[in-house]
Amino acid sequence: MSDKNTVRAPPSPCVGVCRIDEGSGFCIGCARSGAEIASWRTASSETLSRIWAELPSRRAALGLKLHRLAWTRDDIHSFVADTIASDHGTWVGGVYGAVAEFCIGEDEAVEISDRGGGRFTASTARAAISMSLSDRVRAFAFDHKHVVMLAVPRVYASPPGVTGFNALGLDTEAIRPNDREGYLYDFGLGVGSSGFGVRTADLSLRHALDACVGDPWPKVLAAAGRRIIQISPPRVVVTPIGRIEVFTRIPSPGELTPPGPHTHFLPELLAAGRETAPGMELPEAYLSCLIYYPG
Repeated sequence: MSDKNTVRAPPSPCVGVCRIDEGSGFCIGCARSGAEIASWRTASSETLSRIWAELPSRRAALGLKLHRLAWTRDDIHSFVADTIASDHGTWVGGVYGAVAEFCIGEDEAVEISDRGGGRFTASTARAAISMSLSDRVRAFAFDHKHVVMLAVPRVYASPPGVTGFNALGLDTEAIRPNDREGYLYDFGLGVGSSGFGVRTADLSLRHALDACVGDPWPKVLAAAGRRIIQISPPRVVVTPIGRIEVFTRIPSPGELTPPGPHTHFLPELLAAGRETAPGMELPEAYLSCLIYYPG
């Protein structure tokens, strides 16, 4: 059993880009010197903390915008819990062009289950979010956008799923127990390791979607897109560390997206085949899972 008073050493600030800048002598990924990188595992906690304190000024001098935060799993858990409040920002999951957004409106009722150990769920009448945070989860920050991205090393993430529309069966992992009798379908975007799908118990929609299994998503939209909008089933984004579910109505074509939790499924952006939006790229070693935008 670990001593709760034990001071944990700060994690490595490595972001997976390992190249020393000849002019400054610092790595253009993490802003450490070669000697600091070599001795990191054996250095004292005091030394590591001092180096972490010096990194912001080094990154500024190098013009680096992305950095890893010195957060443990418990730190990330506390941060997530603090964001689950009215007007405290938005969590986004998915890939570029197909995302789900979770946020809480002013005075909106929210049901929270904080089971500790990195397991957390929150749900409102409009959306729900769940996370399971392991020690493999990393927290990154973008200085120029003031956002936090939770990611995992790519080697630990599942490869992209089957490209093509797929019927996944009963959604036994649905956040709200009453939703676990719905059937989950994934569009099979083939980008990253986050899936975008819909869940429904409506027999007419299920029949239309079952007929699309194996088809590429543009063909699914052509065949069943209108029916999806009419039924407006919950949209589900599944990531390597959790999921976001959105229950709000899907706007009709040309209709403005209402404020609050919603989804975007934009063919013109999906065609780019990107995991993240331009300017939000992670080094190849990491895979984006969920992004937090401050309120």
